[in-house]
Amino acid sequence: MALSHQAQTVDARRRGFSLLGWLEMMATTVAKVWARWMSVLLLLTPVAMASTAPSVTEAFNRFWQSARGKPYVEQVRLWDELIERPRAELYASVVWDSANHPDWRAQKARWLGARFAAYADLAAAIPAQADALRAALDQQQPRFRQWFPDASAHPPIVFVLAPNFDAKSGVLADGTPVLAFAVDSLLMEKARLDIVVPHELFHLYHAQHAGIRNDGVMPAADLTLPLFEEGLATYVSGQLSAGHTDAELLLQDDLGDISTDRLAEMAGRFLADACFKAIDPAHPEAYRRWFSTAAQRYQKDLPNRSGYWLGLQVIRQLRRDYSLATIASWSPQAAQGHSFEALQLLSQHAESCRHSQP
Repeated sequence: MALSHQAQTVDARRRGFSLLGWLEMMATTVAKVWARWMSVLLLLTPVAMASTAPSVTEAFNRFWQSARGKPYVEQVRLWDELIERPRAELYASVVWDSANHPDWRAQKARWLGARFAAYADLAAAIPAQADALRAALDQQQPRFRQWFPDASAHPPIVFVLAPNFDAKSGVLADGTPVLAFAVDSLLMEKARLDIVVPHELFHLYHAQHAGIRNDGVMPAADLTLPLFEEGLATYVSGQLSAGHTDAELLLQDDLGDISTDRLAEMAGRFLADACFKAIDPAHPEAYRRWFSTAAQRYQKDLPNRSGYWLGLQVIRQLRRDYSLATIASWSPQAAQGHSFEALQLLSQHAESCRHSQP
């Protein structure tokens, strides 16, 4: 912590008003303040700093030059030292979301093992992927602000290496929303950046302006909130990048194959799960059924992540009665209420979990 002015004065007197001693003390103080601000800038690199190379590229190069071909245990040690430790808060709060996932260490070990194996093929292309992502942000952000004029010109966006997501809006320990793009995961997926970037920009905007954080996966929120949030972000990406099919907007071909003839059935099925919490350690299967990816299907007759498709239909239903600006302004509580009503309408008033509540 920097010395107060009074403490500096007392210290200078003790040095016998030595000019040299006072200058040494001030230099130390300035260095500490500078180091603190530089650590903040490295953590929250705004989009405006487009002329600088993303720090993730240099960090990856240092890591992979040392870790390539090494035993897994040594690779993890180098990862922790070179990738995570300089961004410890970001990884704890956003990448691993350790506060809400008690088993995050086991998940990290599993994910990193697979990712290290993939880096042999990915490594050479990661710098170009970071450049392409930066260019997409430079292109999409002015377009986004045309639709949402109150969006920040310099949003808190970071590039990371992460094996467990491609992009997500998260919250730092001090409550600050931040948007993280996992450069390596986007590269593996060959992601359509003209779709992913506006989708994720909306998640960040919504966290800042409506308080719907972490893509709707919030403590005490029920499953209608991530349904609403993912549906709305998908809808917005379709408005900003017109001409795409639903499969393209949803980043999954088999989601585009779902027929609207199944809408009433799916809405009714979701209503049976709607009262489960988005973060529910006792019943994680409810969230997974609708929003998670896996090698096997969570529902045998529906693709994984079907909640994204259903959420998009919910937003289209709500747009019949409300403007996009109005929908985007709803609080978490209002969003859940309107989504529940839309699901009941789409399901032709199927039985829901709330009917059994007092």
